[in-house]
Amino acid sequence: MMKLKTFLVACLALQLVKGYKIYQNRIPNGDRIPHPCKPNYIWHGVGHENSQGGGSRNPFGLDFAANLHKWNRTLCMKDSDGDGKTNGEELGDPSCSWTEGNHPTQATGISHPGICEPSESDHCKNTTQFEFCQPSELDCPYINETGVRNITLRFTDWQVPPAETNYFCQTFEVPHDQDYHVIAEFPEIDNRYVMHHMLLFGCDDRIGYQNFTNPAPCGMSSGGCQSIIGGWTLGSPGSCSPKDLGTLIGKSSYKVVVLQVHWNNPELKSNYRDHSGMTLFYTPNLRKYNTQSFTIGQSYLNIPPGKMRHEETAVCPASCTRDYLNGSMYIYGANIHMHYLGASGVIEQYRDGKLLNTIARDDAYSYDSPVDHGIDPPIEFKPGDEFKIKCVYNSMGRQNVTNYGDATSAEMCFGFLSVFPDGQSFKVCTDFETIHLCDARRPENGGNYRLPGQIGDCKFAEFWTKQSKLMYLNLVKYCDVSGTVCKPACKKYIQDEILDSPCFQGLAAAFFQWISRRDPNARTFQAALDSCREEAIADRNKPVSSSPNAYHSFWTLPMLIPLISGDLIYI
Repeated sequence: MMKLKTFLVACLALQLVKGYKIYQNRIPNGDRIPHPCKPNYIWHGVGHENSQGGGSRNPFGLDFAANLHKWNRTLCMKDSDGDGKTNGEELGDPSCSWTEGNHPTQATGISHPGICEPSESDHCKNTTQFEFCQPSELDCPYINETGVRNITLRFTDWQVPPAETNYFCQTFEVPHDQDYHVIAEFPEIDNRYVMHHMLLFGCDDRIGYQNFTNPAPCGMSSGGCQSIIGGWTLGSPGSCSPKDLGTLIGKSSYKVVVLQVHWNNPELKSNYRDHSGMTLFYTPNLRKYNTQSFTIGQSYLNIPPGKMRHEETAVCPASCTRDYLNGSMYIYGANIHMHYLGASGVIEQYRDGKLLNTIARDDAYSYDSPVDHGIDPPIEFKPGDEFKIKCVYNSMGRQNVTNYGDATSAEMCFGFLSVFPDGQSFKVCTDFETIHLCDARRPENGGNYRLPGQIGDCKFAEFWTKQSKLMYLNLVKYCDVSGTVCKPACKKYIQDEILDSPCFQGLAAAFFQWISRRDPNARTFQAALDSCREEAIADRNKPVSSSPNAYHSFWTLPMLIPLISGDLIYI
């Protein structure tokens, strides 16, 4: 939904200059640069075109990056924005004597070193500048309609762990005395040093969910709450639903929600705290349509290092939308989601094998400032339609393979479609390399997977339904299920029955771990194998391939899965 807009999901990496305050501390008066168009507003992302940080750099940001993010006389004496004042004069260090940690010579009369001012002067008007006076506040006239109410959901004041990537969740009740439509969301940001994005998930009380009374680590999971109903990301002023659309909460819908936050703490500081959240605007005057989201994407990524261009693709096939959709939907918005290696991306819709629409295209993708592709009029999404997503990465700055993951150093490739009406149980259609995971979907009226019959040399359906169960029984019989002691019988069984199995190599091995990730016996299976893994390989003299382009074997995939471990993206 449009509530997905710029929330993503989505994970800072430090290859790019960010609007985070660690960079403000490296220039004089870096935390008090006034906004040229808004009295009493601060331009937090000093080196960016976006005042909140993220995305394209302004002229000062380009010079700062070229100077290796250091303040010295070279950068101080530059006039980055070409307005006749040096960067030092604009930032209160005209003598270029300031050093980090000290007070600047001047604390008043500060101006922006990346924006030519006064902007209305003939000189600045003739200078090529980005548009910096567009309002960043959310303009949502619907919140002033009669009957609209609001509720603020804020994290309990909590310590941010000293780790680069932190996903934490907390549970909240929402009004449920009757049905309501959420029509807008405003962010409530407490600690700008660490806040990167938030997601709001609706909890279905029919299937159960985890109750996070206080903020708790949750990875990319949301405690069993599966439906994204809102979100925010760095640089976004919030969200406002189109006139006839709303997200249903209340008596016949979601009574409980989980707020998930991504804290980014690259300094590994232990004294950061946060109690950010969001304000929901909701109305009892229900709109014409309920909204929901539909996700496509690739769940297995293997991006080699040192590549100017590497492409990953995924397909939501016509067979799956034909089998699982119970009617047409309409797409009114879309987002492409990658992390910092993401360079460009496109989502396309096909019907009867022919390209019908380009749903979204980012020719210059920016993770910090994702583009909200509004679609008006909405595009019909029929059962039998096919969707393709292409993600292009630039890995020139990496020395190792980059795989899928929620960490800032990992990558993703997803497309989030905002659709209406709601009511579809089929909300996720992703690939695992060449495997369409909708073919492994657990039907609501059954409980059995529709498994791919063959993956490479592995007869996977037969292996999963028969051989893996026998292997489990034997591993429990012969091995130490705590994973600590290698028993001779266990090592022999692994050597005789498992090492050479094509189902424990390459894509089949990765898919086996993915599909078993929610099986409570899978951890026992893995622990028993781990108890003699190294010994079995050493005795058989089977070194593991280290090729950066090779699939992970079962033996080098300690827990590549859960690749889609959370409730956000799973089948």
